[in-house]
Amino acid sequence: MHVPSYPRVVALLLVLASFAGSAQAVEFDEKLKAPMVKDAAVLRTQALSYAERFTALQAVSPLEVIKNRELAAERFDLIWQIQQAIDARRPLGDLSAIGLVQQGDGSYRVDFNANPQWNRPDELFSAVFSGIEWHGFGAHLVSRGFREADVAVLKEYLSTHDLQQIFRREALPITLSFSKIVKKYDKIKRPVDDAVVLSYIYQRERLKAEKGREWTAGLLNSVDGQRARILLAHFSEFHSTALWAPSDQRAGIDYQLQVMRLPNFEQLATAEAMGGTP
Repeated sequence: MHVPSYPRVVALLLVLASFAGSAQAVEFDEKLKAPMVKDAAVLRTQALSYAERFTALQAVSPLEVIKNRELAAERFDLIWQIQQAIDARRPLGDLSAIGLVQQGDGSYRVDFNANPQWNRPDELFSAVFSGIEWHGFGAHLVSRGFREADVAVLKEYLSTHDLQQIFRREALPITLSFSKIVKKYDKIKRPVDDAVVLSYIYQRERLKAEKGREWTAGLLNSVDGQRARILLAHFSEFHSTALWAPSDQRAGIDYQLQVMRLPNFEQLATAEAMGGTP
């Protein structure tokens, strides 16, 4: 479970006010519950149906897979449910039919090359581009069909679209509104239910996944179709696997609440979201 770190306080009250007045800000919805696995057989059926639709669309256009918001949201919900079941050590049985191989310790390994339906392109793209050496990479792209002007456009997009900063900024309204919920519960001396905290994490991470999808689609749209296909072909050559293993959900929930109860949490979270320095 991801646990954020917050820098020292930086006063950004004007930024707080701008988020409060934003019509597009997505706040925490206490009534929206995080999806959970109720039946492993149903989960497998849903995952197989999703994989079939993913494969059919990918055969038409890999770029359209990335642009498809509904398909990405379905992938996020399925992965969330699987990971939550793994964390809770609920038996899921044999999931090899949907590309997940049991490791014997409660974890599952997935090969993204063999099962691309589980891969999040934004995670791969951002990881590679975050440490890119442009002289060599640019020359490599040119050798595969890019023009120098295309490389310049790509560099410009990446320099003006910091994905991690987008994540922090867009998730801030959810974080601040959840903080108010925690304070409300504390005021009436009522414990914050685990399900409420998991709902917050689910809503925050779902939003971040969507912003990652938008960022990747924007990156590919910044160049023409031919160059976008070259990029996709390049990244498809990476061998990528993941291990979905149990995490300490209890510790993660407790830490989230501990952070939310910091006396200056709103200022700390806002400073991080707006790029404040420690």
